[in-house]
Amino acid sequence: MASGRAQSNSWLLVTSSVLFLATLCAATSDYAPSLSENYYEKTCPQAADIIEKYVNKFLKKDSSFAGALTRLQFHDCWVGGCDGSVLLNSTETNSAERDAHVNFGLRGIQEIDEIKAALESACPGVVSCADIIIAAARDATFKAGGPWWSVALGRKDGRESSDLLADGNLPFPVFNFTLLVDNFARKNFCAREMVVLSGAHTIGNTHCNGILPHLYNFTGANSATDIDPAMNKGFAAFLKKHCPQGNRTNTIFINSTPGKFDNVYYKSVLAGKGIFITDSALITDSLGKKIVTSFTKAKSSFFEEFAAGMVKMGNLGVLTGAQGEIRKTCQFVN
Repeated sequence: MASGRAQSNSWLLVTSSVLFLATLCAATSDYAPSLSENYYEKTCPQAADIIEKYVNKFLKKDSSFAGALTRLQFHDCWVGGCDGSVLLNSTETNSAERDAHVNFGLRGIQEIDEIKAALESACPGVVSCADIIIAAARDATFKAGGPWWSVALGRKDGRESSDLLADGNLPFPVFNFTLLVDNFARKNFCAREMVVLSGAHTIGNTHCNGILPHLYNFTGANSATDIDPAMNKGFAAFLKKHCPQGNRTNTIFINSTPGKFDNVYYKSVLAGKGIFITDSALITDSLGKKIVTSFTKAKSSFFEEFAAGMVKMGNLGVLTGAQGEIRKTCQFVN
């Protein structure tokens, strides 16, 4: 059995490694090899217009839906790369990513299939589901008032999807700052990029499932008064009205301006009004709090850094050429 000193030394080594990685923002090329902005220029020149048309349709129906499309890119790319695997259905012999615990309440899958059907009608077998996710996330962010960035396309769709991989790769809403930094470092993202991409919580809504541990069982006492002490008490009382103890399925806006991409998220976090534990965690560390505070300023670099982070994320684990396939329907392999 390991001694207490040995266990303590091991923890210090892990923590030191995490903090070292937190200070590094690895330099990357703009796009992954084989991707290009004009990839569909000859094979499906109307692809961008079709995707934009449907994103407009979805946002007209629900302005907060931009958050769902942005989240979908993260939940796809963070698990084995940007290969559309988050869209695949479970089968009798396999439980897919979308059914993982961490993907509870994931939205946008049917909408991506709707875009795919329109693209199949216009250009059969050409545009991948993986590329649709990337383009739709960018369009939705921009139309919600956020930054614009060029998207490089040419990804192929993966054939494998696992709920265990999703639960093992995606950060859970109960992660503290150290766990968040470690999770992002595994994908070669530094602490600052983690705080930047957390800003995606400025748009959209969520189910109560991820909020309950913030309100009722923060320390494990399983008490109705066991809330995160970093939370604003008035805000906690407000959340409890919408998310009664044990209710996982009610939905609530993730931010006070759920249909507008802005820096209000960081102002809310700084005021103790982060909706998830992961939001409040950003100001429990001096580095995190410094970054959050900088993004509350009117002329901060949040928009530019968020766009760069989304491009970098879109390069993860890309399949190109003979790898993968172009699915006919996004929820099923060919």
